[in-house]
Amino acid sequence: MKRKTGVFLMMFLLLVLASCKSIDYTVEFIFNDDENSTLTKVVKSGEVLESFDVEYSKYGYIFDYWMDEDTNKEFIFENTKIKSDKRLIGVWKSDGIRRGTFNREYPSYYEVNKPLIDDGHVVYINFDGFARYYYDEAIKRDPNSLPTITQIMSEGVFFDDLRTTTPSITNPTQNMIISSATTALTKNVYRYYDRDKNIVIQQARENEMETIVDRVVDANLPIASISFYLAEPQLSPVDPERLYIRPDSTNPKVVERGEKRGGDYFSRFEQLIKLVKGEPIKTGGGTVVVEKLPKLIMIYADDLDAHGHNQVENYGVPVSASESERLDKMVKELREMDEKLGDFINAAKEAGVYDKMTFFFTTDHGMTPFGAISSSEGGKYIHSKIADLAYALSQFDRSFELEKVEPEGKPQNRTTVVGVGANLNLQLTFRNGITDEELEELKEHLLKEEYVGVVKTRKELEEEGYWTYAADMIVSPAERYSFAPNVLAQYRVRGQHDSYLESANKIFGVVWGKGIKKGYVYEQRAYNYDFGITMAAALGLDLPQANGIVLDIFNIKED
Repeated sequence: MKRKTGVFLMMFLLLVLASCKSIDYTVEFIFNDDENSTLTKVVKSGEVLESFDVEYSKYGYIFDYWMDEDTNKEFIFENTKIKSDKRLIGVWKSDGIRRGTFNREYPSYYEVNKPLIDDGHVVYINFDGFARYYYDEAIKRDPNSLPTITQIMSEGVFFDDLRTTTPSITNPTQNMIISSATTALTKNVYRYYDRDKNIVIQQARENEMETIVDRVVDANLPIASISFYLAEPQLSPVDPERLYIRPDSTNPKVVERGEKRGGDYFSRFEQLIKLVKGEPIKTGGGTVVVEKLPKLIMIYADDLDAHGHNQVENYGVPVSASESERLDKMVKELREMDEKLGDFINAAKEAGVYDKMTFFFTTDHGMTPFGAISSSEGGKYIHSKIADLAYALSQFDRSFELEKVEPEGKPQNRTTVVGVGANLNLQLTFRNGITDEELEELKEHLLKEEYVGVVKTRKELEEEGYWTYAADMIVSPAERYSFAPNVLAQYRVRGQHDSYLESANKIFGVVWGKGIKKGYVYEQRAYNYDFGITMAAALGLDLPQANGIVLDIFNIKED
């Protein structure tokens, strides 16, 4: 009996051992830390898993190794027998190629701190509020109406799809240009709800990034700014090596045009002309002569922006009574500015410095018309749609109660959705939190509304480099609608630029002069915040934290 029992026990143990050897374990390979991109292999107990080549690719990265999720250490294939189910996570490293937003690459010829132009002198010209459609309208009316701009386009690189980015408001965007960085880095979005402090913050000129002005000053290169206000703190009204120049209202040519126009584009270009000709320049500190051509010259003119808003009289130019009159006014102003730009170019040629300079000409944003189309019209565009948006949000989720909160204000206790903005784009912060999936559903819901033009979710804002601490979502009104704060006010023939519409987003830009390709149309999308690091690269300087890119506009052959 004992013998039989022993035999049965032995057979049972052999069966158990046999069954143990046949156990299959699952090894799951997760690529790119992405649960949706996986590969599964079945391995018998005690076997060593064979290594294999990774066929999955990740733009901008090179595969490094597999990490064991249980140990958070590299999984060594040849030394590890599989004794249980496993999850292995793919670990990637940068491919070392420098890129900007949207994974755009630098030109192959770019080298850090190596000048792309030998003995370069950069002139940065910014016409605030120069919407692309202003140029298109002027040329449509008369192909010969902008002779200077037409000429410089033929001499250099014209950007056929140049864009600004959110918030498309002057101070934040001007900072983005000279830092070559979006708001995720500059941390200036003009106005935002501080979730931690429970208050709406109004920003001014804040910028957490370094700028091309910083780099030029640090390198002890001569610099001059005519009314480009963001450079003023680092410059002086008396130092010809670091000169900040204001308009001279006593200049006879300026006086002749009338007191109201004393500080406009004309007076600023008059100062620039004196600078390049080496003539005495009257500044706040007396009279200065710049004998050595600066490495960086900056000039800022705000006329197109001032007149485009069409809210009050600026520089003696009255408010227009209809949208067609506003557009007439903008075309006329652009033609006058084109003429003065030509005067400057002729002066630079006469002084013998034109061929030494490289010119970057762009703007911060365009201008979106909103409100009724004339001063006597009523209709659906005349009132803010902020109340309609509040209703649409509550229809999606009854717990959503929108309140538009003004600067230094705090939302009411019952408010669950804080809205912040100027007149057009509205930044939304959900005080109780919201998932990416919920935001996508809400976006689909809001886009059904007639007055909604564009909706950007938090994920989309992150992709374009927006500082998402400031908003979970941005809603941009459709043509002529607004999210102005006063629901009772009537808005007629107005312009604003905090919008995702092309009228605000698509802008003018051209680069020409020494070292630049000639007669070239840059067809791929570019951004005005690419200009800062491109100007820096021309001078052999760098903005190492920038997420703009050096634009491939230089007359250099790719390797």
